[in-house]
Amino acid sequence: MITLPSLKYMLLKEYDVVKGNCTIEVSSSGRSADATFRMPDTDDVFSFNDIPELDAYGKAIPYYCEVTVSEDHMFEVDYKIFDVETRELLQSSE
Repeated sequence: MITLPSLKYMLLKEYDVVKGNCTIEVSSSGRSADATFRMPDTDDVFSFNDIPELDAYGKAIPYYCEVTVSEDHMFEVDYKIFDVETRELLQSSE
């Protein structure tokens, strides 16, 4: 379900970038799989259909993430995943 304000943000490309430490969890059911990005600093949770090609996933593996979302934080657009210590770009959905 999409709301009118959410549709407006997507059509006008009014985006927000949420930055900070994150953990990535992968879940699958049947033929589909998704990656859940949890941002503990902002309490945001984002979900993507593609799974980043990383060495490890889970609550114990921290990364630094930049997630682009609609201004109301209802729709995910893309992500960038960095090494938490060196800030080296590891994966991008772009």
